[in-house]
Amino acid sequence: MKRVTAMLLAMMLGAGSAVADTCGTFRDLGNDALISDPASWGAVNAHDPALIRDGDKWYVFSTDASIGDVHRCGLQVRFSEDLIHWQYDGTAFEDYTAACETEIQAAGLDPSKHQGLWAPDLIKVGDQWRMYYSASTFGSTRSAIGLAVAERPEGPWEDQGIVIRSDANAVSKPNAIDPCPFAAPDGKQYLTWGSFFGGIYLTELDESGFATGEPVRIAGFRGCRAEGSYLIYLPQTEYYYLFVSYGSLSDDYNIRVGRSRTIEGPYLDANDRQMTDLVAANESRIGVKLMGGYQLQHDPGSGFSKGIKAPGHCSVAVDGEWMWLCHHARTQTLPTYWFGMQIRPMVLSEDGWPMVMPMSYQGEPLEGAASLPEGGYNLIEHGTDSNKEPVRSRRVTLKDGKMDTGDTCALKEGGRVELTVEGEKYSGFAMWQRDDERNGWVMSITAISRDGRCVWLSEETLHNERE
Repeated sequence: MKRVTAMLLAMMLGAGSAVADTCGTFRDLGNDALISDPASWGAVNAHDPALIRDGDKWYVFSTDASIGDVHRCGLQVRFSEDLIHWQYDGTAFEDYTAACETEIQAAGLDPSKHQGLWAPDLIKVGDQWRMYYSASTFGSTRSAIGLAVAERPEGPWEDQGIVIRSDANAVSKPNAIDPCPFAAPDGKQYLTWGSFFGGIYLTELDESGFATGEPVRIAGFRGCRAEGSYLIYLPQTEYYYLFVSYGSLSDDYNIRVGRSRTIEGPYLDANDRQMTDLVAANESRIGVKLMGGYQLQHDPGSGFSKGIKAPGHCSVAVDGEWMWLCHHARTQTLPTYWFGMQIRPMVLSEDGWPMVMPMSYQGEPLEGAASLPEGGYNLIEHGTDSNKEPVRSRRVTLKDGKMDTGDTCALKEGGRVELTVEGEKYSGFAMWQRDDERNGWVMSITAISRDGRCVWLSEETLHNERE
């Protein structure tokens, strides 16, 4: 992997603002000056981001993709000290055509056409880091999942060969892409993987990190547009949570979740429907939709307030009582080849479902609100469908715990919120966040109904300080 120079590292540790100025953020989508300058990409061009932590440093590994395909293939790597400012650090493999030759041949990749590797994810087993990644081409089931190992996330990475492979034209069978390694509480290692073709599967791994036994389908099947799986376990709820992305990465991607008491499932949504009970006609009925494309109608509105599009292929980092949802997204006003990474705080509902905060993380304290400002709010109802057009917010006014729509919003202890929308009850959480576009403080509320519908409230007024 390309090394960061000592000068740049010293700048990051001793004068973070200097490095921050060189690192693009989601707000920089559309800035043509970034295209040919990978050192300034930051969060731009991070597709299928996998978030991990090693000590005090965070890393994101991501797919070989960029605006104009100016990158060098071999799996992109970024690092950060604060989850906000991301420094692009080249690729995991110096020469992926040599290091990953077996996987490239198995998937039929053509490096001369800039066909690279996809969707890496990492896990630490003992003193060894293991990176799983996929080799495939768009729309094909001729795919392979490879494994590489290293002593540190910085590498050097040594490829170990193919873990799972799938054949071409096997559209009703598993497709060997989008691997997510997972360590169960009993110490066993697993891999979730799969896509539109055949569904999402769980495979047990042996001590060396290779597949053993038969895979088990845990979500979707042919006709279900599910991919990008990610698995976590939370001891406080004693549930396994399976995150997936439904839809097309270019327009209607959306992030959903199901949960199970056992690792092999069944994974159920809030209506106790199994994540495997899905046909093409009822995709919108299965899974708790945490977020899809949306538009906060700020007045006058600028930048990406005109619409976030296709958020998906997430990873999740558990950090005490909080979780970090890391995903890529596009904007409604830019071509689909412009994409970037966002990281959002997540908190559990009173019923143990993850809830995503409306704003990406900008360094705000992770604590519940002590009061709710009165005034205008943008209400987003995410619904249950895979929406191609961003869901547009509608403005509501909050005063004395009541909204001008006749609904209510009551703050409880610890930032917990009881909300009604069109008479339906929601439980949620309120906190101060930095508006990730307008650069001021706003009150943010996330909530979920008993049947798994998620809503956001984002304050219209900007504050210079938290109240």
